[in-house]
Amino acid sequence: MESLDEPPSRSFRVFLVFTALFLTAAETVGTLQFGEIAVEVGVMILGLFLSALYSGSEVAFFSLVNKLEDLHLTGAHSKTDNRILTMLNKPRRLLATILIGNTFANIVSSVLAAVLAGKIAIVFELSTFVIYTIQIFVLTFMILILSEITPKVIAINNPLRVSRNMSGFVYFNFILFTPISKLIANSTLSLEKNLPKPDNRMTAQDLKTMAEMGEKEGSIKGEEREIIENVIEFGNTTVREIMTSRVNIVAVNVDSTLPEVISLIQDKGLSRMPLYENDLDTILGVIYSKDVLPYINTNLEKSGINWKTIARKALFIPATKKLDDLLRDFQHEKTHIAIVVDEYGGTEGIVTLDDILEEIVGNLSDEYDDEEEKLYTKFKNGIYIFDAKIDLDDLDEILGTSISAADDEFETLGGLVYHLTERIPNVGERMTYKDLELTVHSVKNNRVRKLRVMPPASVKNQKS
Repeated sequence: MESLDEPPSRSFRVFLVFTALFLTAAETVGTLQFGEIAVEVGVMILGLFLSALYSGSEVAFFSLVNKLEDLHLTGAHSKTDNRILTMLNKPRRLLATILIGNTFANIVSSVLAAVLAGKIAIVFELSTFVIYTIQIFVLTFMILILSEITPKVIAINNPLRVSRNMSGFVYFNFILFTPISKLIANSTLSLEKNLPKPDNRMTAQDLKTMAEMGEKEGSIKGEEREIIENVIEFGNTTVREIMTSRVNIVAVNVDSTLPEVISLIQDKGLSRMPLYENDLDTILGVIYSKDVLPYINTNLEKSGINWKTIARKALFIPATKKLDDLLRDFQHEKTHIAIVVDEYGGTEGIVTLDDILEEIVGNLSDEYDDEEEKLYTKFKNGIYIFDAKIDLDDLDEILGTSISAADDEFETLGGLVYHLTERIPNVGERMTYKDLELTVHSVKNNRVRKLRVMPPASVKNQKS
């Protein structure tokens, strides 16, 4: 037992200090209503609790929107599930109900917290600014942790169970707030209709960027990315970019004999060939190889055959036609080949369904094709010999350059040469285009056949 002469202990001194503060506060307030404060604190805590219930219910109910099959509802098997479905069938009204209750609960808690903070400031004669600042931070923390984050985390982990437990409470509010929630739901619906719709359409560039990111992350392969980009550009590609030009057309003359046509089919391995009279500007139709089969064993060398009778109708299209439109024409006309004509009606080239498919998936070949024609040869010194008919896009891919452009009037290396010289060039003639050194290697029948191409790296090495 402590002696009266000994100094009081530390804990006893702390108790005396708090007792003195309490008595001082009580004397300062005088008629302070402790019962009133207790009620205010209780109502504030109740508001925070109700806010937690509304917040958890919101997450739980709307997590079930795409999982209604989990309710396993069979008639009157479950009144709880019936209530849940009834409310989820009116999502706007349900959301309005929950938000009304949650907002009201938070307002009540905030107002009572402010009242209590004011009374504390008066009792202890503290700065109202300091007290209200502390009150704001403390109340915000309590609302976030106790009334928002915690109940939502609990609800999202088991939304069906929480929805069933809260269905009675929420349904009571759903009925109680019917007039207000209906008004709010209808008002938001009307406002939504009158507001301008945001343009969330993805552009072609967005899709390309997604494909490139997918390739970098490994979710898609490089070939798949190329196919996606080809499909995106499909509608912007014209027939001129993929057609077989006039000089490379394999066609049947109306005066050809049966052995000549059969030999042509065997040599070229084509299933469809245009039929012309006099020249390629007069296309009469299309000869199908399968239509020639019945005549193979007949002796028509002397009497000949009227190719016009077995020729099928030809589809004529302009060179500026887009590939997606051409594909629809092929579907509508039930054909796989079209004759490309220029603005004067002359034959500019032909295009087939295989050309369209190759534009999407790349080069196609079948078991009857010979070894793929090689359009270039690379030498050890880095110099290339290219066929003049190679597409500039393919040349860019081989050399790693950027020669081709969307607004070019030419598609092939030979077309580039004619564009630069504006005449038929001579063998050995040299020209430079975008750091590429081009030399005419061979010309036949007024047509450039092969070119010697020196890439930028080789040009720099030779100069050095």
